[in-house]
Amino acid sequence: MPEFGEAVAGGDGADDGHPEDCVFCAEWPRELKGYKTKHGLLKDEDDLAESLRSNAKELTTDKKVGPVYPLPGGSDPTMGWVAKAGALEEFEVEIGATPHHIIPGKASMAKSRLEQWTRAEKGKIKEDIGYSIDCARNGVFLPKLPDLYGTKHKVPGVTMAQFYGQTWRALSPTSKEGVGFLVMKDTWLQLHYTDHSKPYKTSPTMNYDKETRLECDQLAHLAERFRIVCERSKDDDGKRYPPYSLVHLINQKSDFFKMRITGRPDQWKSWVSTLAEDLSMAVRQGRELLVSKLALTKKTRG
Repeated sequence: MPEFGEAVAGGDGADDGHPEDCVFCAEWPRELKGYKTKHGLLKDEDDLAESLRSNAKELTTDKKVGPVYPLPGGSDPTMGWVAKAGALEEFEVEIGATPHHIIPGKASMAKSRLEQWTRAEKGKIKEDIGYSIDCARNGVFLPKLPDLYGTKHKVPGVTMAQFYGQTWRALSPTSKEGVGFLVMKDTWLQLHYTDHSKPYKTSPTMNYDKETRLECDQLAHLAERFRIVCERSKDDDGKRYPPYSLVHLINQKSDFFKMRITGRPDQWKSWVSTLAEDLSMAVRQGRELLVSKLALTKKTRG
């Protein structure tokens, strides 16, 4: 692989002295495909859930923006979990699955510099690249707070929290830890019950939103570097043809963070909630055993 700036042959056999992995030329020949980018501010949890559960080999359109870069659905039938009687209460307790944007739309993608290279309206490219913040690669189902603490009971207008006389906020820290740790150790997934803006305890200057935004900024910097050396991607109007390969690079970032927030809790390196970080540290320090109580049963669609 040539170093950055080393002269190599690029698309159509041309040799204008820039890297073969140029984000503007990776999908050669240059052309306009008519895609629309579903940018960060348009993120939608319901649409993400639909993408995650879809079995389609290619999702080519989004109902809000139109044609997007074709990518497969996630084929994930997860609907939630059920804690058996005696695990959290004397009765079974439902635990819903929430679709988590691995790269948050509003807090990370929209606040990064990357969207100047994914959206034509930002003035640098001729057309959108077609990335969707709600694509399956940018999502994962995570457990919510047990329904006992927030969702509506069968009695209209009465929440289960009110019905049973319990609210999450009113629980002691020890009780919250007990509930959260049980769910996360049984699912190997982080409990998702708040936003991601709280600083990490292990790194007070960093949080999940900032961490993912910085990775988006890195991709923006990469595109800017290639812009400097790539002339063949520039049209007569001074704008660049869409760098479609950024779709795959963004997806690789999503894959990277998915590995950091799923799997063995002692291996988590990023956290979407404080309780998730607490569990990681407790297991690493030997204060908590990573032993599943087999208390949860997964619910799937169909």
